[in-house]
Amino acid sequence: MTLKDMKIKVFSLIEEYYPELSGLAEDEDVLNKINGVVNSIQTDLMKYRKLPANQTITIDEADENVITLSETISDIYQLNKIVLNPESVGMSVEYELVDDDTLEVDPGFRGDIQVYYYKIPAQCQLTFDSDTERDTYDEEFEFDIDTPLLEIMPYGIARDLLRLDMISSYGSYFEKTYNELKSQIDPRRTKGIVSFVGGIDI
Repeated sequence: MTLKDMKIKVFSLIEEYYPELSGLAEDEDVLNKINGVVNSIQTDLMKYRKLPANQTITIDEADENVITLSETISDIYQLNKIVLNPESVGMSVEYELVDDDTLEVDPGFRGDIQVYYYKIPAQCQLTFDSDTERDTYDEEFEFDIDTPLLEIMPYGIARDLLRLDMISSYGSYFEKTYNELKSQIDPRRTKGIVSFVGGIDI
């Protein structure tokens, strides 16, 4: 889904439940705020169904044995696991997580470190030099969170847009619906399948 698709969904929802607010889609102040709201809502939803990712870090110098993960991996949200692939047999593969953001490997290690982590979803650009630039961006930006979360997002965005404009009396429906839909999120990205082979009839 593109950012343009998401904005159409949001403004359509608002107009459906509050027809008197149909002008929000042309309100310059709202258009300037909405990308920040989109970022906030997708980051909130991502915590319920995390986005797996991985990145390889190559160590070829002794002074590279202490790694600050957030400086090396710009979109890291939470570490999952570490796998060391040494360049030669017998090399130490010991490492220590000094804290949530600092990885220390044996000073003698040379090779690749495979970092498996959960990432922050791609964030929307906030400012533009022209309406044309913003429109083009909206058409090209693709969300990387899962489809079930994209279906929930418009309710959270609508809620926060109305809050920002101090129209709290209009936001109660979206507040309630957004929270209800979040409570139903299945954190699993896939469902396991169990198959039995052999056995006897009883």
